[in-house]
Amino acid sequence: MDIYRITAVGLIGAVLSVALKKENPQLAMAVSIAAGVVILGFVLPELKAVFYLLDRINGMLAGEKGYVRLILKITAAAYISSFGAGVCRDFGESSIGDKIELGGKIIILIYSIPVITGLLDMLSELLP
Repeated sequence: MDIYRITAVGLIGAVLSVALKKENPQLAMAVSIAAGVVILGFVLPELKAVFYLLDRINGMLAGEKGYVRLILKITAAAYISSFGAGVCRDFGESSIGDKIELGGKIIILIYSIPVITGLLDMLSELLP
């Protein structure tokens, strides 16, 4: 993944969007969306390595295979809620973006409860 390309596309998209916003808000929004799609296009192929690593970790956790799935759910909830909130803020709806982030945090808390209880169970077995 080339962080320089990602940053360059983001900065160019932001500058173009700001420059076009007064005269043509629809085109400015289209430029912003296009920049986001290009950035996602750079990042998505790199996820192959992440999934390979998670598959290896899943293989190492003989009896606890559910934890990798929970970690994926937690990570997905964090990224999706952050992305959704950012899009809402781009559209000038920061209040809705805040609610999306709050919802994402609650979902993450709910998803993490089995991990926390598993950790507490492990600790209680170690302590006399």
